[in-house]
Amino acid sequence: MGWAIGGAVGTAAGNRDAPVVCITGDGSLMMNGQELSVAVAEGLTVIFVVLNDQALGMVKHGQRLAGAEQIGFQLPTTDFAAIARAMGADGYTIRSPEDMAALDIEAICRKKGPSLLDVYIDGDEVPPMNLRMQILGTDI
Repeated sequence: MGWAIGGAVGTAAGNRDAPVVCITGDGSLMMNGQELSVAVAEGLTVIFVVLNDQALGMVKHGQRLAGAEQIGFQLPTTDFAAIARAMGADGYTIRSPEDMAALDIEAICRKKGPSLLDVYIDGDEVPPMNLRMQILGTDI
């Protein structure tokens, strides 16, 4: 969990001519979000899209789909856009399709330095995890 964040920073360092998009979860950002400071320090154009359901989604849905006890998946409410701004990046909160439509994506992609989109998602929507469940020996 969290490998995409460092991977995105490294990719942007290796190719400064194109924006890099990192789609990650809120739990992942809580574990590895400090890497945002490297993107700020190096002026790397990384757009972090944080899928925020206030849970370790793969744990939550995996437990539910496997019929296991629902435990240890909840995360505290966290304002990731504010954290990004505190670290020197641009931060945006997305709670609706209208919020997303209001963004100037082209400007975000042209800007030198990272931006973070804190995208609130439906916590009950199951992500595509059929293969993960099969590997764990649970059919869904």
